[in-house]
Amino acid sequence: MAITAIKRDFSDEPNIVRIISSNSLAEVSVSGYILAQAANIAAINEGPFEWSLSDFVLVYASDGWGFFSISSDFHSLTPFAISTTVVGAPVAIGDFAVFQSTSGNIEDLGYVPSDPTKTNVVMAGSAVVVNHIAKFVDVSGTVDDTAGVAINSGNIQAGLSGTAGSLISYPAVASNGSFLLSAVGNAGNFNATISSKSTLGQSSVYTLPDPGASTANFVLDAGTAASVSVNNLKYGATPVAQVDPASCTITAAAGATNTATVTIQLKDGSGANMARIIPFRVYASSAADGLTLASAASTGFSVASGGLSINNGAAITTQISCMSSATGGCVLSLLDTAKQTSYLVLVLSNGCKISAQLSAGSYG
Repeated sequence: MAITAIKRDFSDEPNIVRIISSNSLAEVSVSGYILAQAANIAAINEGPFEWSLSDFVLVYASDGWGFFSISSDFHSLTPFAISTTVVGAPVAIGDFAVFQSTSGNIEDLGYVPSDPTKTNVVMAGSAVVVNHIAKFVDVSGTVDDTAGVAINSGNIQAGLSGTAGSLISYPAVASNGSFLLSAVGNAGNFNATISSKSTLGQSSVYTLPDPGASTANFVLDAGTAASVSVNNLKYGATPVAQVDPASCTITAAAGATNTATVTIQLKDGSGANMARIIPFRVYASSAADGLTLASAASTGFSVASGGLSINNGAAITTQISCMSSATGGCVLSLLDTAKQTSYLVLVLSNGCKISAQLSAGSYG
């Protein structure tokens, strides 16, 4: 493989040097190619070839022709980006030209603009992640999938009819769950819409409380639903469960002499202990339904621990008004030398709870 012919077209500079080589264009482009072919050139030229820095070299190689410039030391040929390695010629008007090789050869691979009347070519702003949504990051049209607001002036849709799709929102802290909006099919093919009130007096944040269960329902203020089951109402700036009297507990156990130790625990609708102070009243009844007061005890009720008596010095031989602890609990002492049979009735603002029967064995 070698240069087999070389000559210069003498004219006004720059001159064209024409070379025929049995090497490929890639081999001709290797650094030091002219220096390595010095002996062949001298034999063909009948002496050393005189190069000029202005020479423009046209090489016809084994795989086509190409233009080159000569290096400053006259040892190498530097490819120019025009050669017969342009694939698919003739090219199509309006197509993008791309480099076919690292030597700079240009090719038409059929890349066309989506709209030839536009002048901006959209570029990716950085390396992107598969399946991420691209958005414009500047007014020139650069697209990227970096974090930031992505806006659509119309609707945003997740899924298609017959193809499920959900909207998932994550909080700022990692591994802290997510909020998911997901449609469930209905045979009537109806839409379910959540919308804010048309007139608000302020910006509002609607908080969904913990239902205390893996599934729960919203409470509706209108509609024709067959039934609504409310397990645990909550209220307040920091939502706190409302007491369900049926879930309160009253337990009496023998204490000191002639004393019954009464432990009270107020619970919310899901059965969890309350997490706030609750006012309540307890009285002794001789009837299981709580509708008859028991005879006065010898001394009566007092708060042993975990709460506060609010009777203000009034007689508490048959009943006591008090406040629970911050965890909804209270321990009372009932001193009665007669150790009479009775029932304790815990009264709340929204109902009552009646204990099991106290007997002589309930006292120390």
